Order: sequence, then structure tokens, then C-alpha cells
Amino acid sequence: MIKKIFVLIILLMMSRAEAGTWQPVVKVGLVDGLKQVSLKVSAPCVMINAAKGNILKKIPADGSFVVEFAKMDINAIEILPEKVPLQDLRITINDKEYYGGVSVNKEKDSLKVINIAPVEEYLRGVVSKEMSPSYPLEALKAQAVAARSFALKNRGRHVKDGYDLCDSTHCQVYIGVTNFDSINRAIDETRGGVLVYKEKLIDTNFHADSGGMTEDVGDVWGTATPYLVAVREIIKLGEPWSVKVPVKDFSSRFGDNFGDTKEIKLSKLTIGKSSGDRTSSGRVKSAQIVGTKKTVTLTGNDLRRKFSLPSTLFDMKLDGDEIIFTGYGRGHGVGMSQVGARDYAGNGWSYEKILAHYYKDTKLKKLY
Repeated sequence: MIKKIFVLIILLMMSRAEAGTWQPVVKVGLVDGLKQVSLKVSAPCVMINAAKGNILKKIPADGSFVVEFAKMDINAIEILPEKVPLQDLRITINDKEYYGGVSVNKEKDSLKVINIAPVEEYLRGVVSKEMSPSYPLEALKAQAVAARSFALKNRGRHVKDGYDLCDSTHCQVYIGVTNFDSINRAIDETRGGVLVYKEKLIDTNFHADSGGMTEDVGDVWGTATPYLVAVREIIKLGEPWSVKVPVKDFSSRFGDNFGDTKEIKLSKLTIGKSSGDRTSSGRVKSAQIVGTKKTVTLTGNDLRRKFSLPSTLFDMKLDGDEIIFTGYGRGHGVGMSQVGARDYAGNGWSYEKILAHYYKDTKLKKLY
């Protein structure tokens, strides 16, 4: 226990090596099911027994090694920097470079790899994937704050799996080390900035394109949240999309007792107009599909999943031997629209104004 406390104190001191450089750390689940993993470090590191905190061995700069399940006789190891702050370490995991250190956990019959990343560096591998580096700086700053807020609000989301966040769309897509001047500037100039509602971190959901109006979170996931409500966009309709499905294939999705599709009952889409089958933004709440044997009612989300639609902001019709979906937007529609943020930034809005538009009655707060 004394050794573990000593190691933690040393690591904390290293993380504060330079005044004002401290930041939170997140553990990001990268991959599991491995029998072995190859690692390479950019700076001198120590390998630590994660359970006891004692140093197992030292690894020189540019040192490469392989961790094998069959030869690992403890439950978990951590690779952390010996002489540089965590944010300055780069670790290559199976030929892909990541920020910070790594934990390799031994499970029942395989290895799980977890990236131990400082939040600001983690964001460099998130923002560059979630938003185009070519977008205006103020849009990128809005995305940086949204991604930082989401990460810190949801830290521990995967605690049962042994880490904080995953690297997929379930949390935020994280791709490791990137190097874009625009992304780095957006993150550095908003360092430590998060959004709060009544002094509490918020879920800053975001999506690709609202199609003209964002969605009330209660109409998507069932629970109303005061700061995630539908708001109109600077551009009423974005780029349209169309998906065509053969009637035979469409009908087959509803089971043998459905028969053939005879009619579709769904009111016409008007952005910002609600009805019995549409939400306040105009997204599909439900639609009736009339078959020769029975009628089924599906939610917009059901239809989106079944037919891989970009969004639930759509019209649909039976046209000969096809079902044609036509719509706007991409993603769930909740929170900030990335295309909308781009357009507002292009129209001269600051990132603060963009965030205030999408997350109602919230305020910016600098955590560190």
C-alpha cells in the first residue's frame, strides 16, 4: 500500500510538472479479445503492477515490447511516463499511435487494452474525427467544448468494463494521435472550458446535420431535458437525401403475417410543424404501414434502424414497386448540429453564441 501511494504521488507530481498544465485523465477502451499486443513508447516509461502500484520494470525511450496473454502472470499492468508529463507521452499500440499511457488488463481468456489519456490530448483524437478540420475556427471551438463537456460528464460510463469511455459512437469516436493546426488551436484556446446547467456538467449531445431544426431530446430518448430542446437553424433545409427500397424487401421486414404493403399513412413533412405522427421539429414520431394481412405502426427510430436512414426527418411513399424515403439531416438531431455550427460560424457567430443557441440556458465554465 505504501509503495502504491508513493507511485501515485510521483505520477501526480509528474502530471503537474509545469505550472498550469494539470488536466483530468480519462481511460478509453480501445480493443479487447487479444492474445497479445505490441507496444512502443516515445519517452522513458515505467511498467507498473496496476493492483499493487509497484514498478515492475523500466522501459527506455523508443522501447518496443510485446505483452502476451499466455505469459502475463498478473491481472493488469500500466505503462506510464517516468520523466515527462503524461500529455507529452505517445504510445504506439499495434502500430497505431495514441496520447498518454496504456493499461493492459488480463481477462478470462484474452487481453483488454485501455488508453490512459489526458483530456486535452484525448480531444485532439476526437474533434478531428467528429468535425472536419476545414470548418471555421469558431465551429471547431464549439465542438471542442461540446466534446470536452461530454467526456467529463460521462466519465465512468463504462466503469463495469474497466474504463471511462469507449472509442466508438456510443461515447465519442476517438482515433488517437492527429495533427491539425485548426483542431489544436480550437482545443488550446478553449482549454478546460465546459458547459454547465445550474452549475452541473451537461450531456452535450451533437450530431452531423439537423436538416433545418434540431430535436427535443424527449422525442428521441424519452426523457425531457431543459437544455436539449428543438431550435431552428440558419438554413431551413440542408442537403436532401433519398433512400429507395423494393416493396418486396420492405414488406418482408414485418414478418410473414404482414403480407404485401398496400398503403403508408404518414403526414407530410414540414420543418417545425408537429402533428399526431410528427414531433415539434417535423421528425417522424410514428407511421402506419398497411399490409394485405395486417397493419403495423413503427416509430421513426424503428424505420431509421430497419432501413439505415440518415435521420428521422423524412417523408415516405409507396411508388409502384418501391418505397421511397426522402428527407434531410444526418444523425439523431439532438443538441448541436455540426453543419449548423459551421454555418453559424461562417455567418460571424462566436463559439460562445453557437453553444448558447444549441444548449439552452447553459453557461460556459472553465474547470482548469
